[in-house]
Order: sequence, then structure tokens, then C-alpha cells
Amino acid sequence: MEEFVWTDAHIRWMSDASKKSKFYYWIAERIAAYLPPTSRVFNAGGGLGDLAIWLSYHVEEVTVIENDPKAVAALRARCPQNVVAILGDVQTYSPDKLYDSLVLYSIGGAEETLPVVRELSRTKTFVLADRETPAGEADLRELTDTLKNAGIPFTYEPFEQEHIQPFRSREDAKSYFLFAWNRLLTDEQLDVLLETSDDTEFPCQFIEKKKIGMIVFDAANPALKKPII
Repeated sequence: MEEFVWTDAHIRWMSDASKKSKFYYWIAERIAAYLPPTSRVFNAGGGLGDLAIWLSYHVEEVTVIENDPKAVAALRARCPQNVVAILGDVQTYSPDKLYDSLVLYSIGGAEETLPVVRELSRTKTFVLADRETPAGEADLRELTDTLKNAGIPFTYEPFEQEHIQPFRSREDAKSYFLFAWNRLLTDEQLDVLLETSDDTEFPCQFIEKKKIGMIVFDAANPALKKPII
């Protein structure tokens, strides 16, 4: 799995999106429907903690791990008391005791996911990935095939969720698409993508429907106590 590299600009774009988009709010609602309010949840791959923060309204505590100091600092500056931000690597993190639930967002396929499940989760496990990318589709397919072959029951939920990315200017938007899509867009191409806003801080925005896949299974299944891949 290719390691994600945070930049100051990307942190700012994600922070701006958290002010306008309910993308993670609705994903948290979907996950929380499975969880009792006393749950201790561990979250990896949750961006700047938006998913963890929204989950924290439904459960007792959420722990987030991120390996970039700038991203962790940005999360700690805004997280509520029942959200704990840890600087570290989910692949090597070892807790004092297992968490009630595990939420993994775009950390890879079965090879990356299942060892983490064995180390961190004792019950409900949620694995999410973007269905709109070939890599995300492959990760979801690999994990579902692995669980199926091992005889481990699971639920797969494909869904679409609106995401709003606001921009402080058109130049800000150009920089974003160059970062996200590796393309320098023309003004005409921007006109097609952007919608105007009455917010003076964010005069334009990009609204898209993101395709997400969520796999839910129980980490307590005996078959998961040993490597199955």
C-alpha cells in the first residue's frame, strides 16, 4: 500500500471541507447503527478525525491513529474530550487491551487489514474504501473474497455519499485539483466543476457523490485468530 503524504495545503482543504460537508457525519451515522453507546472505538485512516469526531457523539470513546505529526496536531486542536489522537503506525500499534470496535478507512486489502483486526478489535469491525478507484475496488474485492473463503460471515454495503469541498478562491480550486487529480485545469474546465456559493469565505465549491464500500464483520470469529491469507 502506497503511503499517503500529508501537506499543509491538504490539511487546510480537509479542514475547510469539515466546515461545509456532512460526508463523515453520514458515514458515522451508518456505523453507529451497529454499536452500543458504551463502545470504545479505534479508527485508522479517518483523515483529520472528522469520522472519529462524529462517532464520538454515539459512543463512549474514539481513539484515532495517524503517522504524520502535522495531521495529529490539527486533530488534537479540535477534538472533543472523548477522542484520543495517537501519533503512530496502525500496522505496529499494540494497545493495552482490545477495542470494542475497529473502523479502518482505505488502509489496504486483506493482507494489510486482517493483521490489524487481530491485534486491535474484539468485536465489530468496519472496513471502508472508495469504490470509485481501481485500488479501492480491488481492496474491497480481496477482503470479501478472503472472508468468504475462510467461512467468516460479513455484510457488504455499497453506498454513495455527497462530499462538499469549498474553496477560498478559483486559484485555490486549481491548486486542489492539481494535487488531487494531478491535472492543471483550465478556467473553462473549472466552470464546469465549480458551483458558486454565497459564503464570502468560500465563494466556490466542488460537490461530488463519492462511492464507498463498507464491509462489516465480527473480529471474535475463531477463524480470525490465525492468519487466513
